[in-house]
Amino acid sequence: MIDLADRPDVSPELRLVPHAFREAYGRSAEGVWYAPGVVSVLPGLSVCGRWGAIVAGERRDDGIVELASINKPAEPVVLPSDDVPSWAKPVVQVAERLQPGGATLLCSVDLPAGSGLSSQTALACAAALALRDLCHPSMPLGHLVDVLAQSQPQSRVEAAFAGYEVGVDIAGARLLIVDTRVRRDTPVRLTDYSIRQHGSVEQLGQDLTDFHRAQETETEQDIAVAAALKAGALGATMLVDDPGRPVVALATPDRVAAVRAYVSGAFRRETLTAPRYLTIRPSPGARRVTG
Repeated sequence: MIDLADRPDVSPELRLVPHAFREAYGRSAEGVWYAPGVVSVLPGLSVCGRWGAIVAGERRDDGIVELASINKPAEPVVLPSDDVPSWAKPVVQVAERLQPGGATLLCSVDLPAGSGLSSQTALACAAALALRDLCHPSMPLGHLVDVLAQSQPQSRVEAAFAGYEVGVDIAGARLLIVDTRVRRDTPVRLTDYSIRQHGSVEQLGQDLTDFHRAQETETEQDIAVAAALKAGALGATMLVDDPGRPVVALATPDRVAAVRAYVSGAFRRETLTAPRYLTIRPSPGARRVTG
């Protein structure tokens, strides 16, 4: 079987991690696993984006779990350990519950924590799939989801495995994630809000805006939402992706560029750090890529 790292038909981000695994350990990984980032747009509505987490791994027989990250190459982890860097905590939590017996995992996350796509949940899901397939192949997926839900929001875990859109159809519209660069350690308590049954994408957009107005928000989130609406977005709302405080806007494809320009302009006028953007199209769920 051709190593995934050598397949030109595979996207570069999927080739990178198995290539790095082979370079680091001198052999090909047994498998490669992927889990998407999840945008929790509203209660009952989550959308998976193609950016997420990728894990290459192999089983080992010495009882050691070795973790490394392409994003944090100077912070490897050998379990058990009392000194776990922040990047590895989602993986360590999964490993402690699954008790894999021994594995080597090389991880990569496309986006920083807090940028709006639940990257830590994606990493936990990809690592859990890898450990399940390598060490407990008969474990039902439902049980794996239950294990993950002990340390990650269950709705995000379920969405990561379901893929695409969970809850409501966004039709041909686009979701534009605005990473405001705001990072806060204080927890956010969301106000209860029941979404309606949506007959149109326009109604969904209005629900996003209504949800935002019902919450306690950061100033930067309010600025981004107001600018997005002024640019013609169908709706926009704050997101919570701890420690980040991003925003999501729903827009037709022809308005996405205008929304970006208006939000950037509003941040510039307020002398705020320029935001980062991701345009989301619904993507498949977590899966084993090869091996």
